[in-house]
Amino acid sequence: MLEIVRMGLERKEQIASIWADAFEQDPLMEWVFPDDAARRASLQHWWEFMLDHMATGSELHGTRADGCVAYWQPPRNEASVSTGPQDGSNQVSGWQADFMAMMTDLLGDLAPSRMEALGQMQQARLSEPHWYLAVLGTSPDQQSKGLGGKVLAPMLNRCDRTGELAYLESSNPANVGFYRRHGFEPVGEFTVGDGVLITPMAREPHPPE
Repeated sequence: MLEIVRMGLERKEQIASIWADAFEQDPLMEWVFPDDAARRASLQHWWEFMLDHMATGSELHGTRADGCVAYWQPPRNEASVSTGPQDGSNQVSGWQADFMAMMTDLLGDLAPSRMEALGQMQQARLSEPHWYLAVLGTSPDQQSKGLGGKVLAPMLNRCDRTGELAYLESSNPANVGFYRRHGFEPVGEFTVGDGVLITPMAREPHPPE
């Protein structure tokens, strides 16, 4: 029987490897990391960085056999989210500085345009509190086995019980139908980079009867 478990950072490298494999041919990641030969290694580094800088209260859910992992960020208090320096300075947070350094190391002169596009996605987030599905990735050899839906189920069931929104951005049009089957609906669309289509999707809670 397939078991879905809460995962910890002691499995960081394995989780990053699953996501690197899963997103190697994702349209957004193909644009962010255009070097086909270097993309897989860049994605491994990228995802390890993201795991090292997980938001407080985030959760990782996955299959015990390391086939599929979801990363959920908790609802944020919009009033407490910094939109940038408030004193007119050009200071950046420690996280931002680390992120800029990582992107520059991986992408060189391409880093500013890639960070601008990712910032555009961040700014498009819903203003209402929501659980944010930052990542859902399945190893290519484990796809089409229903793992994604099973890994999503614990958080979606929780959202139904607690009456909370769930939200994601699909960077691959082929995945929109999958998310719709699990209750997400598009709330618009926009493009970043060289015409990469991003589809924000939200899921209203379905309280148990």
